[in-house]
Amino acid sequence: MLQYQTPAASSWNERKRLIRFRRRTEHLRLSQEIKLVPGFLVAMMVAILVLGEGIALTLCYHNIPEMWEPVVQFGRNTGMAVVAAIGLGIWLVLTTIVLLTGYVYVDAKRRGMNAGLWTFLVIVMLPAYVALGFILYFTAREPLPFHCPKCGVMVSARYNYCPGCKYCLHPSCTHCQAEVGDTDRFCPRCGNDLAQMASQ
Repeated sequence: MLQYQTPAASSWNERKRLIRFRRRTEHLRLSQEIKLVPGFLVAMMVAILVLGEGIALTLCYHNIPEMWEPVVQFGRNTGMAVVAAIGLGIWLVLTTIVLLTGYVYVDAKRRGMNAGLWTFLVIVMLPAYVALGFILYFTAREPLPFHCPKCGVMVSARYNYCPGCKYCLHPSCTHCQAEVGDTDRFCPRCGNDLAQMASQ
């Protein structure tokens, strides 16, 4: 039983470490992240808005359906305004979903994750669970790759040592194995003198 629980606990600890690392190192700005959304998706959604509103308003102007009669009893302009507002609301929801899905694909690719699988998961979960796929992705996504502080080689957050210079990317206390910062002199968990242990 212990042999089954240990890998799961180890995996969970690793996941928590990655989440802490991502929160500590990533300071993403919305203005920069928006630029990751593919331009063709933005253009496509704008074209859909213009085309959809044009068709809806044209049909509404020439032939107001009976279902709209209670709404437009105060005039044709009111009916057209209601149709335009409803169309815009539907478009905003669809656009948010499409652009977020495009962002997930690009972001997963730059983080070294399986972009196709995560995009598929988000799309599959949309009909039944709406935003749950996006929540799962933003919770579980890997930290961005970063440059080794010593030699500058691009490394993954999962690496413990740099493959280019063997620099320790995630230093830990030799006494209690707790994660410590690069500039820490003493272990925050057990108080061990890190400088003294490093010199031995």
